[in-house]
This record gives sequence, structure tokens and C-alpha cells, in this order.
Amino acid sequence: EGLPFNHFCRKVLITFCIIAGLLEVSMNAGVIATFQPIAVAQFGWGNDQIAAVNFSGSAFSVVVSMLIVRLRLEERLQMAIAGGLYVFGVLLFCVPPLAQWRLVVGLMLGIKAQILFMAPFTAIFSRLIGRVRVTNRLTTALCLAPAIGAAFGTACAPVTIDAAANDSPGLLLVSLPAVTAVIIIAAAWEDFGKQPAQAGLLFRTPSKRYRQEEALQDSERSQA
Repeated sequence: EGLPFNHFCRKVLITFCIIAGLLEVSMNAGVIATFQPIAVAQFGWGNDQIAAVNFSGSAFSVVVSMLIVRLRLEERLQMAIAGGLYVFGVLLFCVPPLAQWRLVVGLMLGIKAQILFMAPFTAIFSRLIGRVRVTNRLTTALCLAPAIGAAFGTACAPVTIDAAANDSPGLLLVSLPAVTAVIIIAAAWEDFGKQPAQAGLLFRTPSKRYRQEEALQDSERSQA
């Protein structure tokens, strides 16, 4: 029933790394790394058109970021919305036959999903682990997960580009990693909204290390 802190920490870290990695695999294999080659090869785009899309995406990112700050969405709700945008953006981009407007909209949604996702994702991770226990090692591992996923997705991009050239329905398979990540988010929905001592993933009795840390904090507060 209960888990020692080290086991719990490892379980949470692996879960979060899988989610972040899967989302980036789909986004890079299906959209980010394939947009420019497909736009050039399939639709004859030039530098000016690609630059215009990139500029529009950057401007839209600023607008979306400001809007999210004003809305103050709950962390897990914002994460779920971002996960949905990952899936929808990849599907919109990859549905055959390819269309220029869907390429652009899919790219925009993908870029926005990346912006919306990481802030609440890391905040929930810090809350579950405990902010005083989040180490540089844990943070580095968490940040490496999307980078590894992006690298793997980019490596798969040539296969996606070939499938796009043939309008193959198999192109939609690139969305499966993102769909899997969203399913994991849904399965852990209740735990993502709880405090460490309440989450079903967590140990039910404090570990020895936790009690020592709490005692040290109490001692420091009393001395202050």
C-alpha cells in the first residue's frame, strides 16, 4: 500500500517523463520536423512563405501566453488542454490528403501546445514530489524527457515525409504516442490534483527521511 519516498519519487518521475516524451515524439515526427520539407516539396513554398508562418507563430505565442496568464487556469486543466492540442494538431496536420491550411494550423497548434504544457506540468511535478525535495537531478531528468522525445520524433520524420508524399493513411499512426500520453493524464487525473499526502500514488505513512526533513524544518522555524 505505502511507498518509500525514493520509490514514489522514481514512480512519479518515470510517469512524467513518459508523458512528456510521448507528446514530443508525436509532435516532432508529425509536425515540427516535417512542416518545412512537406511545404516545400508538396506545395512549392519559398522562403518568404515559411518565414511568414514562423513570424505569425511567434506573434501568436505571445498572445496565447498573455491570455493564459489572465485566465489563470487550474494546472491540471491547462495541462489537459495542452495535451489535447498536441493530439488535435498532429491529427489535423497528418490527415490525408494534405492541405496547406491544415499544415499551418497544425503547426500553430503544436507550437502553442508546447508553450501551454510545460508550466503546469512542472508545477504539478514539483507539488507531488514536494517543493523542498525537488533536486537539480530530478529537474534535469524531467527536462531531458521532452528533449529525448523530440530527438526520437525528428529521427522518425523522414518516414512521415515519405508517407505524406503518398497520402498514406498510415500517416495518422504518428498521433498514437500523443494519444497514449493523454490517456495516462486522464488515468492519473485525480492524483494530479491532490497534495502529496493525499495522492493515491503516494506512501500513506511518512518515510523516515520525510520525518527527519520535517523535524529539521520545524527546528529552523523555531530558531528563526
